[in-house]
Amino acid sequence: MVNRLEVAWTLATVALITGVAVYSTVLLYQVDALPAHPAEYIDVIGHQWYWEFCYPANGSCYNTSYQAPALGAAQGSLGNFSGGALWAAPGTTIQINVTATDVIHSFNIPALGVRIDAIPGRTNYFAFNIPSVSPGTVYLIQCTEFCGTFHGTMRSDLVVT
Repeated sequence: MVNRLEVAWTLATVALITGVAVYSTVLLYQVDALPAHPAEYIDVIGHQWYWEFCYPANGSCYNTSYQAPALGAAQGSLGNFSGGALWAAPGTTIQINVTATDVIHSFNIPALGVRIDAIPGRTNYFAFNIPSVSPGTVYLIQCTEFCGTFHGTMRSDLVVT
């Protein structure tokens, strides 16, 4: 004979698990959804060992280029960097389209909780909000996927304009 208490507990457990599954599915799609009209689109391209930032709206590209050290006295140093940064206005939503040209990289802005992989031959899309902070605030951008010898030098900045 079936115990009514066992049936009640079984049905309650099934209902709870079904509710969690439905809620998780809806939430998963909302988290990955891109905004209809972000303020700006930025193409981010990972190279060994620098980031390139392209702004399709005005057709310009900037990078934080690694420059290998000269032989001789500078041998053994890590070199230096030149070039641009990622620029964005405070309080806006930007969409970044991330890819790579050579090996897998990982575009990461730790202070904003942004992390997305840059994979050769594939473009990953991600949108996030720039905090409403004072202009001139700088956030570190770094690669968090080991991508070769000078992985540690693959850094840039997000500058709030």
